[in-house]
Amino acid sequence: MKTTELSITLLYFVGCIFLALRLRHKAGASSSSYWGAERNIGVWVNGAAQFSALLSAASFLGFLGLAYKFGWTFTTIAFGVGSSLGFTLSLLLVSGPLRRYSEEKGKFTLTAYLTHRFNGATGLAGSVFVLLLFPAYIVPQLMGGGLAISYILGIDFPYAVMLVGAVFVTYVVLGGMLAVTWTDFVQGILMFICMIGLSVTAMTYFGGVGPMVSRALSVNPHFLSLHPDLSLWSYVGMSLGVILVVVCSPHIIMRIFTAKDVKRGRMALGLTSGMSLIFHLVGYLGVASAALILFPKLENTDYTYIVVMNALFPELIRGVATAGILAAIMSTTDHMLLAAGVEFSSNIYHKYLRPDAGDKQTIGIARIVMVFIGALATVLAILARGQNIGIIIAIVVGGTGSAFAVPLIAGLWWRRANHIGAFCSMIAGFFTYVVLLFTADMPKFSQILISLPVAMVVMIVGSLFTSPPSPEVIALFDRLHEETPS
Repeated sequence: MKTTELSITLLYFVGCIFLALRLRHKAGASSSSYWGAERNIGVWVNGAAQFSALLSAASFLGFLGLAYKFGWTFTTIAFGVGSSLGFTLSLLLVSGPLRRYSEEKGKFTLTAYLTHRFNGATGLAGSVFVLLLFPAYIVPQLMGGGLAISYILGIDFPYAVMLVGAVFVTYVVLGGMLAVTWTDFVQGILMFICMIGLSVTAMTYFGGVGPMVSRALSVNPHFLSLHPDLSLWSYVGMSLGVILVVVCSPHIIMRIFTAKDVKRGRMALGLTSGMSLIFHLVGYLGVASAALILFPKLENTDYTYIVVMNALFPELIRGVATAGILAAIMSTTDHMLLAAGVEFSSNIYHKYLRPDAGDKQTIGIARIVMVFIGALATVLAILARGQNIGIIIAIVVGGTGSAFAVPLIAGLWWRRANHIGAFCSMIAGFFTYVVLLFTADMPKFSQILISLPVAMVVMIVGSLFTSPPSPEVIALFDRLHEETPS
């Protein structure tokens, strides 16, 4: 066991719990504070927190491993350009109307919007999909935490996963969105510095970008080109999936609701877009190249960042970089847990089971749900040891975009979109994706190229051949597009 790395990791964990305890009284005061941080988060904090919400175990482990295996070009197109474009589209198409919706209705979830824009059945379907997809997304996060802790500190994988899961769940349950926001702000800066810092270190170590890339190409000739093992449709499908999950994933949308106002929300999204582009383009180039040069026969590509970190960073910096990996894992896990908790407590429990429940009881139920999901995900992560983290997350990304993208964007920008079209579109998009994933012989990551058009066609047909939205819904639609001075 390495004492320095252990000490820094423990300090990091203790710091997260301490912050959650300090903010607990504010977080538990009301739904507005627990779920939306009182809509009082500024540009820099929200921008870095949104960046944190995007990054995950795959960002430091699985997707970086795909860069090692399939080349920097694949990750540049899919994750660098795709995520940056996704945040730009969110800035232009989604952030304004949704932020105005949150202020008018006092709600903090995508499915609450779908309920008001369409109907309860559409919102309920969205909640069910969140409760199916997000635990599946949390599993590879905890797997990544287990890999990092067990590899660096020498702790057995199951115990490492349990440690990571316990800490993550505890600070989210105690602190709510306010604690998540401030820890994610710190984590976002930490992750950015750790990835770019290791990349620059590698470039310096190998004598510059040119010599480094040249040596990497001698190991993987397709590092800067399209890889023959991947179809062009894989590049297109993965990129589209990343774009759409940034635009429509409920855990990222929750950050829009925390902004002080529309203008600051859009500025934060612009900041996130730039950070994500630099992180993936510059960071992945140096780290993946170094891994190819130093470890040309790396069997488990999920270790790409870890082995380069161990080779090029001194012990103290390795401890900080380990915290960077945990930050990537924690920053996604916390948003997923919050989103799942609010979906069940507010959109199912409060709406259908206990309409008279107050904020305190609703938040209490959410905390129970988050603990249950965290425990379940911990067990599944231990059982799933050895599976590729990047592949698992890529599959969930495609499912999320297939279910939510069309109802969200159509609901915001097409007045004629109605509840029949939205409900059927969500169901058709998601189940088409699942059926193709398990039954069709298709290129990797390309299923969304069929499921998304299916969802679009169903939305258009369902809306045009049934009754138009009510005057109240049309009035809501119009109000959400009214620009107000900020």
